[in-house]
Amino acid sequence: MAGPSIGKCVAAGFDGLKKNPVTHIVTSLLVGVVGGFSAGLLTGPMMVGYMRMIQNEEAGNKPEIADVFKGFDDFVPALLAVLLSSIAVSIGFFLCIIPGLLIMALVPTAAYLVAMGEKDGIQAIKRAFEAVKANLLSAMLCVIVLSILGSLGSIVCGIGVIVTLPIAFIGMYHMAKQLTGGAQPDLTHG
Repeated sequence: MAGPSIGKCVAAGFDGLKKNPVTHIVTSLLVGVVGGFSAGLLTGPMMVGYMRMIQNEEAGNKPEIADVFKGFDDFVPALLAVLLSSIAVSIGFFLCIIPGLLIMALVPTAAYLVAMGEKDGIQAIKRAFEAVKANLLSAMLCVIVLSILGSLGSIVCGIGVIVTLPIAFIGMYHMAKQLTGGAQPDLTHG
């Protein structure tokens, strides 16, 4: 699988936002607010739901804000994939920052795999790790650029983040899709 193209991920983020700005702005705010109020525990299912919404939009269907809650259909795998991969990234940051930077793409990639049908959160992390490891530098650079882009809106009194955050979320979906080759669930594990 080829490494992610930063330009394609950023362009996809802008294009996705232009297609349905209100839907993406409200959805990204819901992911942040629900994730924040739950101390991060519901972030996984919300991210998975948002990724499913983006996939549905790519398929030519009209995305609905309520689609973000469809990640709760796979609550346990979504929770495990995002929570445990986030812990791994945090440990990487405690180990002199560089290891955390190298595996930052693990979180959105694991969430993407659950969104695409992986029913085992641990398996999603393993598959995400292999995809990220195979494209370590390009994945790291892509997620850093998207994270910076998502944070840029906070410069304008924090208000601009409602526009930049959806661009980052959509871009990370496309990054994970590129990293995994548009992955389908791995039904070979037991």
